[in-house]
Amino acid sequence: MRSAQNGLVVTRPRAVARLAVVALAGVEMLAMVAVTLVVTSLLAPVCALAAPSTAAPTTAATAAHGASGGAADRLKDIELSWAHDAIASLIDEGIISGYPDGTFKPENPVTRAEFAKIVARAFAIRPTGEPRFSDIKNNWAQAYITALTEAGIVSGYPDGTFKPDRHITRAEMVTMLVRVVKLADKMDSLDQPEPSFTDITPGHWAFRAVETAHALGILPVHFGVVFEPDTATTRAETAWMVKSLIDIKITQGKLAGVDTQQGTLTVTTPGGSEQTVTCGLDTQIYRNSVATSLDKLLRGDDVYVVSDAAGEPKFIKASGLVTKDDVTAKVSILSKGTLAPSDVEALARGDWNAVKQGLQPRLIERLTETGLTEEEATSLVSQNWTQLGDLAKKRLADALSAELGISSDLVAALLSQDWKLAKTYGEIEVAQYLLGRILNL
Repeated sequence: MRSAQNGLVVTRPRAVARLAVVALAGVEMLAMVAVTLVVTSLLAPVCALAAPSTAAPTTAATAAHGASGGAADRLKDIELSWAHDAIASLIDEGIISGYPDGTFKPENPVTRAEFAKIVARAFAIRPTGEPRFSDIKNNWAQAYITALTEAGIVSGYPDGTFKPDRHITRAEMVTMLVRVVKLADKMDSLDQPEPSFTDITPGHWAFRAVETAHALGILPVHFGVVFEPDTATTRAETAWMVKSLIDIKITQGKLAGVDTQQGTLTVTTPGGSEQTVTCGLDTQIYRNSVATSLDKLLRGDDVYVVSDAAGEPKFIKASGLVTKDDVTAKVSILSKGTLAPSDVEALARGDWNAVKQGLQPRLIERLTETGLTEEEATSLVSQNWTQLGDLAKKRLADALSAELGISSDLVAALLSQDWKLAKTYGEIEVAQYLLGRILNL
């Protein structure tokens, strides 16, 4: 323990010093950073959304290593499967097949290599480069793995391997499928979605992908509220999710117009036709990777709409010239909600006083979350050094009292160098000590 300047005595000098910097200097710096971001970001170009792959499909159509051909009606173990329709559809399309013994084995796990082949076949992705993983050379699925790697759909492990024969987990599979429809890139939003599954929280690496897949409706119903991210995915589950993703509808092109009253937007496709989509209550809209509303989209924006199998838009991604609204929303998100978009606009105008009053309650809340009492946080934000010093002394007195076993009043008197009061409290302490010893005899 040691004393800080201005007589402020603390029990956690590093913590309180850090908090002081955050509350006093940090807030001023946040204002300058916000203004800088506003100025620089307004000049930044925005890249157009990438178009999906239009490569031709590869030849051969088996999902299992040693299987080829085989119509759905010849497989004797899928008739009663919950995923029968999905399995049969993918077999008919030449995307998957059964085993030589006439079975499909729907409950068998799928390997990473097998899944790479299924996805490459289902979405017509062909390789154009060399293998990037050390353990797939001469592997039967090398071309498929390479194709998905180049498309940014699969990634290997930190040691440079792909582990093609390892069973693919639910979390891995869902992440790859979300990448297929280009929804895996980072989207910023102040609103963190409530977890749909009890075992996939916002801290999990696959949280966003799982929530995206859930919103698209491509997850099997039997997953319920427990996702089991590390569980190996079965062949039936794989067929169901891949078929569900195939049924997803993609609309992309230039934004021709928005009707906020009807909740619709009209997109001019690359072929010149116009398509109108109607947003639902749960449609997520992003512009330049920041959550926004339909009325913020601009005519001429590049638009990418992902709708579920029923045709209801679930995700709308737009990109175009960066606007002031984009920047203020981005800075607000960077401040983790401490600065509202309106605060950022005020800072950009240099109107600090307009922000300060509304900002104080949020700063106090953030400081109390770090361990300060509400009184300490209020004193710190309002720069009431006298009160803050008194509060800090009281905290130190309480800590010393607990450590030394003497009353906090005596410690406080000693810290204040009130020797007369300290003598009185000391006499009381001695009397209590002697009385205690006598009573214990």
